[in-house]
Amino acid sequence: MKQWLPVRIAAIVLAVAANALPGARADSDMDAQIRDIVEAELAPTATAADPGGLAAAVYAGGRVTLFNYGFADAAAKRPITSDTLFNLASLRKLFEAALVALGTERGELRLDDPVGKVLPELHGDYISHVTVGELVNHTSGLLLPTDHPPWPNETFSRDQFIAMLNAWTPPADVQPGRQRIYSHAGYVLLQLVLERRYRMPIATLIESRILKPLGMTSTFIPDRGEDNRAAMLPEIMQRMVQGYSHQASRSVRLAISRAITIFRAPARCSRRRAISASCCVPVSTAG
Repeated sequence: MKQWLPVRIAAIVLAVAANALPGARADSDMDAQIRDIVEAELAPTATAADPGGLAAAVYAGGRVTLFNYGFADAAAKRPITSDTLFNLASLRKLFEAALVALGTERGELRLDDPVGKVLPELHGDYISHVTVGELVNHTSGLLLPTDHPPWPNETFSRDQFIAMLNAWTPPADVQPGRQRIYSHAGYVLLQLVLERRYRMPIATLIESRILKPLGMTSTFIPDRGEDNRAAMLPEIMQRMVQGYSHQASRSVRLAISRAITIFRAPARCSRRRAISASCCVPVSTAG
């Protein structure tokens, strides 16, 4: 399944919504257009030959329309529904970026502040010049072994991560703010910055500043058990999708307990809750 497909369908649907001026056509006509686009672009990707499924939540004309295809668990033949929970994976980064946006709007953060201003333990020659804004927009230049395959098997403590950052030296042509390099490490560091600035865990920040004000009651960051895997109640697990990946010519099931942030598009959504209906997340897309 191609990861650009949700972006493409979102762009097409937004174009339809933008052209649907008040009174220009009946709501039913716009609904039919959206349904035709979704069925033409997304439905063919949820086939028996491609395990898993997908859900799309389209916000247009002041209303939310939900589309569900395929299975949340192919082995159990459990279908995707409007109550299914998805692992947001790296889309969690949008929530952390939103926290920074809220902080700058309220005068609590500055995009041009170096990270060392919030985390004085970051004193390395390179990392000390990286700013909060560069972490947000992936222009910090950071590229650690945790950022690309082959993924390391070992885990790192916070102190080890800080030491890696202080010791890191980029290639000669890389400077903060001069290039755009997608970085998981940059957002791990951004989480530490936010937690230190507000003196509370990232889950609490996201809950109190984004999810609760928007009424996103089924979106959350799970607690972690002793094995560092997400710990969720059985009734929550029954609503979770089972992730899939293609390895060689066969599908390999991925443990859904690795979930970081869980999302559900609500059946009813006001304008204040539109953010929770703006994501289209295929089951087979890894974070």
